Amino acid sequence: DTVGGTAGANETTASSSDINPLEIVAGWNDYRQSGGVRSGFSLSLDGGESWTGFILRPAPPFQTNVEGDPMTAYDPRTGYLWAGAISFASNGGLYVARKAPGATEFEPAVMAQQAGGVDKGWMAAGPRFNQPDTTRLFAAYNFGVIWSDDLGQTFTSPMSLGAGLGFLPRVGPNGEIYVGYWDWTGSGQGLRIARSLNDGASFTTHTVATRMDVWGTQDGSRVPGIFRCPMLLYFDVDPNTGHLYAVYFDTTNIVDGNRNLDLYFTKSTNQGTSWTTPVIINGDNNPPGDQFWPWIEVDRDGRLHIAFYDTRHTIQDDGVTNGMFDVYYMYSEDEGDTWTEFRLTPDPWNSADDGILGNNQFLGDYMGMGVAKNR
Repeated sequence: DTVGGTAGANETTASSSDINPLEIVAGWNDYRQSGGVRSGFSLSLDGGESWTGFILRPAPPFQTNVEGDPMTAYDPRTGYLWAGAISFASNGGLYVARKAPGATEFEPAVMAQQAGGVDKGWMAAGPRFNQPDTTRLFAAYNFGVIWSDDLGQTFTSPMSLGAGLGFLPRVGPNGEIYVGYWDWTGSGQGLRIARSLNDGASFTTHTVATRMDVWGTQDGSRVPGIFRCPMLLYFDVDPNTGHLYAVYFDTTNIVDGNRNLDLYFTKSTNQGTSWTTPVIINGDNNPPGDQFWPWIEVDRDGRLHIAFYDTRHTIQDDGVTNGMFDVYYMYSEDEGDTWTEFRLTPDPWNSADDGILGNNQFLGDYMGMGVAKNR
């Protein structure tokens, strides 16, 4: 962002369209404001060479001191981009703004859902079921899933998907609707996908994987540092084949008294009905570090892209106050059978340098990534 500074910025998101691959929107929780947390976004029209930052807020009646959980989406058919966030107040809710292809800024935000208690939304767009010349924008959050058939101007009431955390919508090539989430009810081990093959009239639930280790949403004991590290499900859909690819992190074993977190990958070729046995896909050092908070995208050529946090370059215990972290990127050109990794950060960075005042470290609960054509 062109404004810069040392205040906190976390829970990133990004989107770009194959139609206009030079247009990128990125978002984050922005802690530079004296009045509280805001939803910061930045727009690039030249492939990331330059950026115009802005704070996205709802209309004044719905504003509050805490606005965040940013989310973005794009429509592969029209090239529209969307940015949205949540106003955390009884008079707040989920708000969304859109940008037409070629436009230099986003339109004012509209309230997609006005309600108290709204939490963690993500968005996705794609065709309606078996209607390729249509666009439907989805938002999924703790109340369920809503959608818009007028490019984000008006939205339906939420359709509940039950209890869960981290509801992430994706749209298949024929308008299949998928929403992935962590089902924390019962033993808290289920990673699920809710699926609709009838244009959202109803959903069925399918298990993606069962976790070996389970911890709470506020628990960060499995990684170095004193920030929370919730365990969510991340997945995407191949826009050509409709195959589903999912990644999550789990405890593989305990080495020298420290839990070893790895990235586990699984895929489905039958619209989420069944999934392959999860396999570890990350590299590592000895003793092993932790890999967590992955984000996965599938591009128009079927290549898989994942970004994630990694501690392999610093030997450290789970219980240390300040953790040292790198960011990695990996890709696969054979549907996840083999992967190529790249270290993005030149040196590890310290969780104490999160820009949050006091000793309450907060790196966020996830990260994000966008793809477009070969970018």
